[in-house]
Amino acid sequence: MTAIQPGDTAWFRRRLRLGPPPRRTPHPAVDRASALARFDELAALDDGIPEATRSRLFEPDRAAIATLVIWHGFTNAPSQFTAIAERLRTLGYRVLVPRMPYHGEADTLTRNLAKLTPEVLVDHVGTCVDIAAGFGDAVWAIGLSAGATMAGWAAATRPEVARLVVAAPLVAPVGFPEPLVRLFVKSPRIVPGIYWWWDPRVKAKITGSPHAYPGFPLRGIMPFLHLSEWLYDGSVAVGHELERTVLVTNPGDFAIRKDVARSFAERVFAPASTRFGEALVDPELKWMHDFVDPLSPSTGTTEQVTAVLLAGLGTGEPTATGVLVEPLVGEQPAS
Repeated sequence: MTAIQPGDTAWFRRRLRLGPPPRRTPHPAVDRASALARFDELAALDDGIPEATRSRLFEPDRAAIATLVIWHGFTNAPSQFTAIAERLRTLGYRVLVPRMPYHGEADTLTRNLAKLTPEVLVDHVGTCVDIAAGFGDAVWAIGLSAGATMAGWAAATRPEVARLVVAAPLVAPVGFPEPLVRLFVKSPRIVPGIYWWWDPRVKAKITGSPHAYPGFPLRGIMPFLHLSEWLYDGSVAVGHELERTVLVTNPGDFAIRKDVARSFAERVFAPASTRFGEALVDPELKWMHDFVDPLSPSTGTTEQVTAVLLAGLGTGEPTATGVLVEPLVGEQPAS
C-alpha cells in the first residue's frame, strides 16, 4: 500500500482554508490514584444520565496489558461497547469507554447535539487521554465512526497514544462529495438547521439499541467533520511515531464513504506509523455500519468484534478467526 504524501492536498482544501484548530495543554494524571480521581470527575458529568450510557472504566483482575480508550459512534453511547469492553477486561486490558458530550441522554430525541463545538470535542479527548496516561501502561486508542475521529485526534495530538484502530472513520458521509463537506465545515452557518432521521421512513420507530438516537440535528455532526478536516489537510499533524495504525473497513457499511476513509487513513496516519494496514471484514458477514452493538441489527458477536480489534492492535489472531478476508491488507512498515 502506497501512502499518499502529506503535501498532496486537494484543490478544495487549498481554496477553503479553515481557521486554526483548538489547542489544549495536556495535563496527564501522574499516577493511578490521580487517574481514578480524574475518572471520577469525568463520571460526575453523567449526573442524570441513564446507568447504561454513562462513561465506564473496566479494570482487569491482573496487571493490565495496556489501557484502551474506546470511543463509541455518533448518536450512540458507551453501551455500544459494554460487552466488548467486558470481554477485553477478562483478557487483561484496562478499558475506558467515555461518553462523548451530549450523547447517551435519556431523551433519545434530544436536540442537544447542536450544542457541540470542536473545542468541546478536543477538550473531551484530552481529558480521556489524561486519565489513561496516569495508569502507567501503554495507551492505545480505538474508535468507531465519529469515535474513530476522536481516536485519531488523540493519536495525532498525544504522544502517550502508541497504537490506533479506526473503524469506519467519519470523514465524509455517504452521498456527500468531499468539496461539499469542506464547504459545510468552512461555513457551518449554511448547514440547514434540520433534524436528520437515520431512517426517514420510520423516524423514531427505528429498530436497534434503545440508547441510540434515531436522528440528530444536522449541525451536530459538523464538529466531528471539522476535526477530520484539520487532520486531513495537515493543520494538525501526527506529532510522534505511532507503533501501529489499522483501518477497519466493513464492505456492508453504507453510512460513510469508504474510499474517503481509506484515503484519510493513508494520508494522515500511514506516514507516521511504523506499521500500517487495513482490516477488511468478510463481506459475506453482511455487517452494517454499527457492527459492534449487540442491540443493533446485522452486527458481529462480541467475540468476533473483539477479535477484529485485537487483530488491529497486533495482539490477536491475524484474520480475527476468519472474520477478516485475509491478514491485514497491505500491512507493512510504512514508507
